[in-house]
Amino acid sequence: MPTVHPRSPLAPPRLAEKVPYLVVFGVAFGLRLLVPLTSRGLVGNYSYDAGVYYSAAAALVSGRLPYQDFILLHPPGVALALAPAAWIGRLTSDHTGFALAALQFTALGAASAVLVVVVARRAGVGWGSATAGGLFYAMWFLSVRNEFVSRLEPLGNFLLLCGLVGYTGIGGRHSRRSALLGGVALGAAMAVKLWYAAPLAVVVGFLVARRRLPDAGRVVAGAAAAMVVVCGPFFALAPSSMWRMVVSDQLGRDPDNPFRALVLLQRLPAGTAWWQAVLVDAVLLVAVGLLLVLARRAAVVRLPVALFLAQVGVLLAAPSWFSSYANYLTPAAALCVATGAAAAGATHREPGRAFGRAFGRAGAVAGALVVVLALVIPANRLWYGRGRAVAVLPAADLVAAVADARCVMSDSPMALIGLDALARGLANGCPNWVDVTGRTYAPDMDVRGLDGEAVPRLANPRWQREVRDYLLSGDAVILVRARDAGIGPATWEAIRAGGVLGSDGRHTVYRVERGGG
Repeated sequence: MPTVHPRSPLAPPRLAEKVPYLVVFGVAFGLRLLVPLTSRGLVGNYSYDAGVYYSAAAALVSGRLPYQDFILLHPPGVALALAPAAWIGRLTSDHTGFALAALQFTALGAASAVLVVVVARRAGVGWGSATAGGLFYAMWFLSVRNEFVSRLEPLGNFLLLCGLVGYTGIGGRHSRRSALLGGVALGAAMAVKLWYAAPLAVVVGFLVARRRLPDAGRVVAGAAAAMVVVCGPFFALAPSSMWRMVVSDQLGRDPDNPFRALVLLQRLPAGTAWWQAVLVDAVLLVAVGLLLVLARRAAVVRLPVALFLAQVGVLLAAPSWFSSYANYLTPAAALCVATGAAAAGATHREPGRAFGRAFGRAGAVAGALVVVLALVIPANRLWYGRGRAVAVLPAADLVAAVADARCVMSDSPMALIGLDALARGLANGCPNWVDVTGRTYAPDMDVRGLDGEAVPRLANPRWQREVRDYLLSGDAVILVRARDAGIGPATWEAIRAGGVLGSDGRHTVYRVERGGG
């Protein structure tokens, strides 16, 4: 990706140059903010993981350390990023802190859309194509539906794009600084989720191919420095636990990846017909084929295509799959749109190629139709609506019911946030695993059946004993995801034995009998 040439006398005025950035940011921020505003609000139970990451930050600002004092199955970058919101939540309320975290990550998603335009422009792409790529990131439903709460991908994507901004400056006036800072951003992305090692490897590989070995070394050095600064202190305090949670527990998961099964036609995910699976594979093959053709013709397309293919490979190799993982591909896909549109436009303008011009016009019309189909039609079903929240949080009368409880225990941190009992419990020294079901990935929870397969939580006696003791270690208990947590009948009976402290018709808070823990 070459650097953009200096401004020419015919370049648009600087004020006009700001307009695409403002438009892209406004569209991205507005679409993301509409998701919670048309559903359960900024403090909604949209994701178990979002509650885990906010709770990890809340535990951190309360003086507890990940890997040593609570479970965190990823590097600590997300907890550090959410620490300011969690600190404000500690001073005010869990609701306020969590709402600020949602706004923070909404802004990060919008900033990432702007960075797509920045990267494309610095690579020499025209304003129209660069803005198209930014709007793709801003409007793509897989991005919109995952970037209004605290997940790993919005933060990782933002840092990845910051790294690519640095990459596009290599070879320019501040080449050394660009390489070093680009490496720092890419390393910081790895400190959020290890999957971002793949983009780092692609960038370094491209620098080596361009025979810029010193710059490749600076990128690696910057990435290593970022990893040491972010992860080093936590690793020094709990090396074995951190390695186990971040690396071993993740790799040790039983493979269950519906995305891989769908793409490789190994089996059909629930609710998917064979013709749908074949159609998805056909679309993917055509899209990749077109990208490879454009990459062969235009150098500017090659890095985004390499990033996209490498990250698809990561998703295929991953042992597990959740829909939010697809957002991992959005930066590379948006840059493919920007650079691909620029390359197709260049082909269209080549003199003496009537077929190319006709193909370019047809491609523009087809592209516009694809954008409408891909971005506008799914909006009502996939972006907005009252059903977007995973579950309803406890009502306000339950908040009052547990106001005098010193330690409220739950199978989900979102319940503690909803009850405004998270920061209070941490301040009172209450036990808090943060990621309750993450505990099941530890080796001591691994129970195998006669067929060698892992025994599910519901039938795992070690897990039932461990989670029962944990939930009964406080003064009150509320369960909001008992099925996912695998709460067995005996554990339920022990929880119900203390009697009901309060109920809102959907959720029930149980009192813990003295000596129950």
